[in-house]
Amino acid sequence: MQILCGFMVLVGVFLVGEGVKNAAGLMIPAPVLAIVFLVAGLAVLGKVPEGLRRLASFLLRHMALFFIPALVAMIALSEVLRVNIWPLLAIIVVSTVVPLWLTAFVFAKYAPPLPEISAEKQADEGER
Repeated sequence: MQILCGFMVLVGVFLVGEGVKNAAGLMIPAPVLAIVFLVAGLAVLGKVPEGLRRLASFLLRHMALFFIPALVAMIALSEVLRVNIWPLLAIIVVSTVVPLWLTAFVFAKYAPPLPEISAEKQADEGER
């Protein structure tokens, strides 16, 4: 019963996100608004209700099932994928490498420097 209540909370938050999106004419996807509302609600509540926690745990344990529709679509559209494989691979590589590089660049530029460790201290730590 708790999992059903957790599911109803998620559906309700999604419907609120959809309603706010439509009423305000926002170009933000309703699931994004729903996540914002859910996080805000949980922050105000100060804890995750048991039903929502159990539902989230169940969904995370079975997340692999969410990839089945995408896999079926890839098989069904294999000819389209075969024709467009190089542009798709380029997009995947660029959209992976650029954010990683940018994250490393920003971190290297703005992260505080690590304290210097003397050779003696390194030798002491190596003996432990």
